[in-house]
Amino acid sequence: MDEQALIQDAREGNLNAFNSLVLHYQDIAYNVAYRIMGEHGAADDAAQEAFISAYQKL
Repeated sequence: MDEQALIQDAREGNLNAFNSLVLHYQDIAYNVAYRIMGEHGAADDAAQEAFISAYQKL
């Protein structure tokens, strides 16, 4: 399934679609957060907050 279809399905409440998006982007989100924050725990928290924010804004 392509990214746009996953986003649309997630907007319609499909948690499996959102989970697929998270799995695809979690390493990227973590790496960006780690480069900015320089601490593993803080980077984990920041990446998680980013995904929570993304979910709330679907």
